[in-house]
Amino acid sequence: MSKSYGVVKALQPTTLDLAPGEVHALVGENGSGKSTFVGIVSGTVVPDTGSVEIAGNTCRRHTPWESQRHGALTVFQDGSVIPELTVGQNLYLGTPAAKRPSYREVGSWAAERLDEFGLGRISPKLAAERLSAADRQLLEIARAMMARPQVLLLDEATSALDAAGVDVALELMRKGASEGCAVLFVTHRLSEVFRVADRISVLRDGQYRGTHDPADIDQAGLVELMAGRSVTVEFPARAEQIGDVILDAKGLTGEGYGPIDLQLRRGEILGIAGADGNGQLPLLGGLAAIADPRGELAVDGRLIKTFGQAWDAGVAYLSSDRRSESLFQTLAIRENLVVSVLGKLGRGGVVTSRREDRQVSESIDRYGVRLGSPEEPMTSLSGGNQQKVALAKVLETEPRALLCDEPTQGVDVRSRLEIYRMLRESAEKGLAVAIVSSDAAELAGLCDRVIVLSRGQMVAQLSSYEASEESIVSAFTGHESGRRQAGAAAAGDATARISPWARVREAVHRHEDLARLALLALILVLLGAYTQSRSSTFLTVPGIYNVLLLALPLAAVAAAEYVVMFIGGIDISVAGTMGVTVGLLSFWVQSGSTVPALILALLIGLGVGTLIGIGNSTLIERLKISPVIATIATLGILQGVGLTLRPTAAGVIDLHLTELLTKKLWVFPWPLVVIGVLFIIADWLMRSTGTGLRLRAVGLNSQFAYRLGVNAPRLRQLSYVMCAALAGVAGVILAGQVGIGDSTVGNQYILLAIAAPILGGASLLGGRGTFVGCGLGSVLLALGLTLPTTLSLGEGWNYILTGGLTLIALTIYTQGVWTAVSLRARSLVRWLSSLGGSRRAASAG
Repeated sequence: MSKSYGVVKALQPTTLDLAPGEVHALVGENGSGKSTFVGIVSGTVVPDTGSVEIAGNTCRRHTPWESQRHGALTVFQDGSVIPELTVGQNLYLGTPAAKRPSYREVGSWAAERLDEFGLGRISPKLAAERLSAADRQLLEIARAMMARPQVLLLDEATSALDAAGVDVALELMRKGASEGCAVLFVTHRLSEVFRVADRISVLRDGQYRGTHDPADIDQAGLVELMAGRSVTVEFPARAEQIGDVILDAKGLTGEGYGPIDLQLRRGEILGIAGADGNGQLPLLGGLAAIADPRGELAVDGRLIKTFGQAWDAGVAYLSSDRRSESLFQTLAIRENLVVSVLGKLGRGGVVTSRREDRQVSESIDRYGVRLGSPEEPMTSLSGGNQQKVALAKVLETEPRALLCDEPTQGVDVRSRLEIYRMLRESAEKGLAVAIVSSDAAELAGLCDRVIVLSRGQMVAQLSSYEASEESIVSAFTGHESGRRQAGAAAAGDATARISPWARVREAVHRHEDLARLALLALILVLLGAYTQSRSSTFLTVPGIYNVLLLALPLAAVAAAEYVVMFIGGIDISVAGTMGVTVGLLSFWVQSGSTVPALILALLIGLGVGTLIGIGNSTLIERLKISPVIATIATLGILQGVGLTLRPTAAGVIDLHLTELLTKKLWVFPWPLVVIGVLFIIADWLMRSTGTGLRLRAVGLNSQFAYRLGVNAPRLRQLSYVMCAALAGVAGVILAGQVGIGDSTVGNQYILLAIAAPILGGASLLGGRGTFVGCGLGSVLLALGLTLPTTLSLGEGWNYILTGGLTLIALTIYTQGVWTAVSLRARSLVRWLSSLGGSRRAASAG
């Protein structure tokens, strides 16, 4: 197999065989072609030449679902667990269809599978985002093995695991091999290779460099094969002298840790160790004032309360999540290298290309970034070189303290040594450094001091002379064992437990869509009550009916828009589809009996919408045009077609159809009742079926869903077709209200069709919201449109209210329902508590 990206040969022609029952290690430096090889076998990368054969079956389409159908399951380097889904849903989604139960049985099935693979402590109902990084990685390995694959591909599957987690992962590999699975283990941790591998293959610069028996080669020889030259594996010399205190924390307490007293000094590298999930990462964030820690935090004597203040004081935080937090993956390497120092490079807000070029060139040389061109996207770099760019981006800001989470995770030996050198040189220049690492040997070799956490509390502090891999591991394992035997875990549990606010947040998060609907219903009630207080005729049968009649076509088109918003898309042309449908009905549905007129109108709406949807999906999925641009262009074409059909309003639409679509059922237009029932059924299907789960997964993370075997492109195409078809139906409903062929009547829904789903809880990023929410959002907008008339306000208030409500919804739903409310509530509670404390003190005095 081979693969090139432009002029870069990621993988030169390579042939490799995996035998049943063996663990085959694939090693090489970052950029050697390992992940490309895994991508080709898994079906996520299409090779330029060559073929993949799995258990005698040749892969011809090179898609993940084809690879999985033939028996190859993959654990990817950057993961594929979707955080917003539950553990059980993630397991279901990543298991081939032939080897999973019906969706109704996902809870019991997932619990049994978790228990089988030693993860019974994890609840299938737990949101995956609540898992630690290590548990997510173990979950991915177990998920792949649940399908009893013929081939198991593990790309850096132990990078986030501590020693205990590595033992579990290696045992799972041995178990899979003993059952006849061929395991391909890609890793930079060579000690693990020699513990588990039956054969070792080496890639260097995209070329296959041979396969070796572990008994015939040692670690030093393997490193030399990977690098193409001799590499001395040793840590840089430690600091001879530690300076003054830069960062001082007293009684620092947060979710999962504390209270902790800690000082970070100039020229020092501090290691933070512990078994996974014992508060190391939250503490590191707390030192940067992330997540609103309690206690006292000061930089050079200056009290720090927020992350912004910490940054201004020179505290830099580097996350291990390069994809989402440390780097801008969609920007070029050049832009990532200069984005944090634009203020230093610019003069009067202008950065010259000469100064930018010099900064980029110096950073590349200083930090040893290996790349083709600075203009290439970040995704073109290997993991090790991405990490160097992330470090460069932070270090070039000249911070006073640097807080790093897993600085060498997924990095090859040579890049790891270069990162050690960067950190030590920075410390020698007066920087204070703190790192969290799951590799105890790394902490022992690099750090001047190591603190060990257990259940959120500091249980040991080791100097550079005392720190070794054994002493670090024994510090937290021995402490945990002693506490279990003595049963004296109450103090640790008290500090590491989830706070009441966190429990409420988690409960709201589990039912976030219901919370949003409740909030929307509350706003409707309050707004309705206010309107009634100003106009006594509002809460009458005619008053309510008129509002709901106005909401009827909007609810229909909002549901159409929600279909594509749910998978992370957008269709601005739905209003044009409505207008063309109204124009066509004014020609073809002018007279006749009720039922035939309705059937003909629906067939026209569905037919026109389907054709438009096919056009949109072709532009977006086949030609890869941005959904916004493609559907705006379609909207313009449809508006032109509509004006060609009916330059002016003319042509009476069948009165039987008009009477039917405006018929009253108490205070409700009867079509709205039908739509409401359909909305409830649709929401149930979206939450209770595998198809609904796959659609949600595509909306939440299309790339991860694709890796897991979901045919994301096809689902997106179908969503655009369904959206336009439903917009055609909305056009039929609108035609029944206007009764005349006015092709411009749909224009008023261009923005309303997007605003209603957003008000109902949908996200522009996908994966959230409900159809019922679209209906309630439509009613709220209809109420907002009638409110200015009812209250004798100017017409401009229609737009002000619509825009204002949409902005409020976007703000609340972007932060999360509970986050937006609880931040204010928590501040109020703290203020009241402090007030009560002051009064008690005054009384005592």
